[in-house]
Amino acid sequence: MLSSVETGGCRLFAVRAPMQIWEMAMTADVAEITIGHETDGDLIVVRPVGKLDTLSAKTFETYLKDLVAEKPATLLIDMGQVDYVTSFGLRSLLIVAKLLAPSGDKLVLFQVNQSVVDVLKISGFLKIMQVAESREDAKALAG
Repeated sequence: MLSSVETGGCRLFAVRAPMQIWEMAMTADVAEITIGHETDGDLIVVRPVGKLDTLSAKTFETYLKDLVAEKPATLLIDMGQVDYVTSFGLRSLLIVAKLLAPSGDKLVLFQVNQSVVDVLKISGFLKIMQVAESREDAKALAG
C-alpha cells in the first residue's frame, strides 16, 4: 500500500511492507542551488548560489565533474553565496578534489561564510581543503 502527502514543495511517501513496517522517503522537485562559472587564465572560478545539501550536492558534483572533464584546471569555488553545507556537499567537494589531484590541479574555496567554515572545521576539512578569504588569495594558493 502506497500513500503520499504534499508538504512545503516536498512529497512524503509511505509504503506499507508485508511485515507492517512503514518506510518513509522524501523527494523534492528542485535542488536549491544555481551554479555558474568563468575562466580566469588557467583557472576556473565556480559560483554556486544556495544550499549545498542532500538535494543539491549531486547537481553540484556533476557540474564540477563536467568542467574537469571538459578542461582540467584548478577550480576556485566562490562560496560567498553558499549559506549551508551538509555532509553530502562536503563529499562532493572531496570527490572533485581527489579527481583533480593526479593532474596536479587543485580545488580552492574562497569567501566562505562563518557557518560553512564551522562545518569545515568540525568535519576536519580545513586540514584537507584549501580555503582563502578572497579571490586574490585563492589565486595565490592555486599557484
